[in-house]
Amino acid sequence: MIYGYEEYLEYINETYEEFKDDEKMSNKEAIARTFNEYDMLAKESETDKAIIYVVLTEILVSHSRILHTFKAHMIKMLSELDFNLIEQEQKLTLVQYNDLRSRKENVLPELENKKLDYYPRVCWYYYDLTDEVNKFFNQINTDNVTIDEIVISVFRRFERDCKNTLSEKIIVYTTLAEKLLTHKLTQTDALQKIRQELQQFNIKDILQEQLLEEEQMDLEKRIKNVLNQINFS
Repeated sequence: MIYGYEEYLEYINETYEEFKDDEKMSNKEAIARTFNEYDMLAKESETDKAIIYVVLTEILVSHSRILHTFKAHMIKMLSELDFNLIEQEQKLTLVQYNDLRSRKENVLPELENKKLDYYPRVCWYYYDLTDEVNKFFNQINTDNVTIDEIVISVFRRFERDCKNTLSEKIIVYTTLAEKLLTHKLTQTDALQKIRQELQQFNIKDILQEQLLEEEQMDLEKRIKNVLNQINFS
């Protein structure tokens, strides 16, 4: 083994979080990058493979959906893990061995029951991005900066995502508008520019695979509510 059992658990989770926090990646992109980081190490031994795939799957099942090809691959890898060989390799203590086996048996059914994602491009999921924009906005000290500075800061943070897919762009615009309206930060040209973008938007322009039907309906409802509030602000 390249790392000890506890080190693997720590390093894999740290790698994933660093991609999210430092590189500002979506959950979907961060798990793909983390998988690539550890894929070669998984070939070192059956023990390495088991630890890496179990920990990656534990992260994966925390997502709202899973790319269908990735899900099928991970199910196959977990199902084919040879715990007799792992025992023979004697790289784990009995406690670690039992813990790993238990974690695999617990996470596999969770993986099997996750919703599927059929959009191959790495992007944010609907509720994840909404939460991320809200979280970022809440970190801004709105008492010490101008409205325009707030808007610029949000768009700079999510610039890459807005350029990635139309769904991500509209989610960012809608969520930002909601926050501005909630905080009564309406005296800005930026809000009117957001209004123009949302007015021109047609839900049919979003590829069906990007958002689930219920997500599309929720987004349309949010946009309508935002536009109504802006018109009366």
